[in-house]
Formats: sequence, structure tokens, C-alpha cells
Amino acid sequence: MALTPEELAKLKQYIRIDYDDDDPLLEMFYKQAGIHIRNQVGSIDETNENMLEQYNQARALLVQHWNDNRQSFRSEKDYEVPHSLNSIVLHLKYCYPVGDQV
Repeated sequence: MALTPEELAKLKQYIRIDYDDDDPLLEMFYKQAGIHIRNQVGSIDETNENMLEQYNQARALLVQHWNDNRQSFRSEKDYEVPHSLNSIVLHLKYCYPVGDQV
């Protein structure tokens, strides 16, 4: 699923990028972030607005993290995944009912 121009603009605003050179890379990161989070969480109920909002927030955080940590050499501390991302992933995994369960 490719980002719409509006979604890409919103993502770039979130991660504070105001140039177009990295658009293909950001789109790739966004797609991979979705795969990464779904692998941790399982299915995402895209009809649940709250769940979808948190899923998109987690994707944006992960894209920002990957974009900020593209350098060839980095310390282990620099590459740590933000705590806020882990928190959102846990919410997605445990705070939303699966299927028709209530």
C-alpha cells in the first residue's frame, strides 16, 4: 500500500523533513514499519479508529527512528528503539479485542 501524497506530507511534517529527495526511502520505511509492527502485534482492525490511529503513530515513530539512524557507524545506545514505540506496540497487542470478542 503506497502512501497518498497527503499521507506522505503528513509523515514528512511529523519527522520534520521539508525536502523531497528521500520520499522513496520514507515510503519504503513506512511499508516496512507496517510489516514490522504487524509481525509483533498480529492483525490490525482498520475499522477501529483508535487502533488505526495508534498503528499509524507507531509506524511514524519507527520511520523517524530508522531515518534518524541511517549512519554507517553508530553506538548501540543510538540505535535503541524509542520507549514510546514499545508502549504503543504493547497497547496494540493487548488493549484491543480480536475479531468479535468484547
